[in-house]
Amino acid sequence: MVAWYVATRDWRAGAVLLGYAAGWLPWFYWAIADNRTMFLFYAIPMVPFMILAIVLAAGMIIGPSDALPGRRMAGAAIVGAFALLALVNFWWLHPVLTAEIIPYAEWNSRMLFKKGWI
Repeated sequence: MVAWYVATRDWRAGAVLLGYAAGWLPWFYWAIADNRTMFLFYAIPMVPFMILAIVLAAGMIIGPSDALPGRRMAGAAIVGAFALLALVNFWWLHPVLTAEIIPYAEWNSRMLFKKGWI
């Protein structure tokens, strides 16, 4: 039986997590202590580390180069499906993200958690 997961520590994942946490955790103090509203542009320093985390996770899902071809094919299909889903989501939200003028019904259909903040 071939082990599909080898339990070894990878310093790269820890470095990515540390960088992400360093950009994100300090804002908890300001959000809680001063009851401040947090805006999306505060996340800009975390974006490179988020991308690195997604790439590392995709590499783990696809598997090592010496894994069975079927396992790598299944991993590549899962990662490809995730990438396709992300592209479709971006396409769907593109009019809102770029501030295009669209009918209210279309705008409203793209809003998440409608009952809480709209």
